[in-house]
Amino acid sequence: MSCFWPEDGTPLRGETLDRFLMWCAEEEASRIEIQTETPVMIRVHGQNRQVTENASLPGEVEDAINYIFRAATAVTKLKQGEPLDLSHTIWPDRQKRRYSFRLNAVGAQVGTETGISITFRPIADIPRALEEQNVEPRLLEALEGERGMYLICGATGSGKTTLIGGINRSRLENPNLHCDLVEGSAPLEILYDLVERRNSTVTQVEIPRDLRTFPDFIRAAVRREPTDIGVTECRDNETMEAAIQAAISGHRLTTSLHTFDCASSIRRVEALCPSDQRDSLTISFVENLKLVVNQRLLRSTDGKRTPIREFLPVSRVVRNRLLDAPRDRWPQITREAVQSDGQTYEKAIEIAHEEGRITAAVAAAALKEEA
Repeated sequence: MSCFWPEDGTPLRGETLDRFLMWCAEEEASRIEIQTETPVMIRVHGQNRQVTENASLPGEVEDAINYIFRAATAVTKLKQGEPLDLSHTIWPDRQKRRYSFRLNAVGAQVGTETGISITFRPIADIPRALEEQNVEPRLLEALEGERGMYLICGATGSGKTTLIGGINRSRLENPNLHCDLVEGSAPLEILYDLVERRNSTVTQVEIPRDLRTFPDFIRAAVRREPTDIGVTECRDNETMEAAIQAAISGHRLTTSLHTFDCASSIRRVEALCPSDQRDSLTISFVENLKLVVNQRLLRSTDGKRTPIREFLPVSRVVRNRLLDAPRDRWPQITREAVQSDGQTYEKAIEIAHEEGRITAAVAAAALKEEA
């Protein structure tokens, strides 16, 4: 059976491009790349797959980006060195599935020639429920809280955004919670407008389209009397400072970092605090920290991927141990606390193997990385 797109050979223009993108979404692609003079590739469950036999011609790629941009000036912008970050929604039947995508287009060199590369990333129409994400009971318990900082961390492509989406969906759907969530994203990666919610509200802000920066977003968010503030990623000193200030003011603040494990997450927060305020901000961070989660994905027995997690619920005992020690000892204290009070990656791998989610070979390879 061919793994190519059923309409392979048809130029990806207009409605044909839309049909192709919908097909990719149905194939569960997380990434779709259309590039000049290159066959189209998609990424499914962490593995790349070629879905067109022939390379995309320059005119086809230019037509594709002009169609998405809704103007013939898209190619001109790319040739002037301006990247394009766009959204694209396909909803042919309002009673059925909606297909939403984020895309980034840049000028690219293909061999000795100048071309265009477009990367599409499907956006989940409704966040995946926590029940479908193998979230541990102890982690579910640690996620219950109305104030403080909740760090959901991991490498790019580790599923941390999916986990955050599930957490927010669970809170929005809970009829016993009167939740007012304000979330800032760059770009928007999860949609909440189709989530069934009875007593909660949600506002999503895209950076820099709706507000210029994350610090601007956080300052605006705290004025809206939210219960929950979401920052998709703390990337710089200003954002980290603003996020900590939001947590200090009594909000539930959920954010993410690109880090390897819980100890490196703590170290990363410290590094992101402005040097002239590091002492006060790091103390405020620890005093308000509720949970640190780091997630990875492993190849699962069903041919897809399954999450494993290291996590640390931050109790008063752990908090005091950190505050009573110099900052250079915080990573070691965190590693010890994960062993005694949380869950290590080694334990998560063992559980995934016992549950039959991963094979012995995958478990052995993952444990070897931890050694």
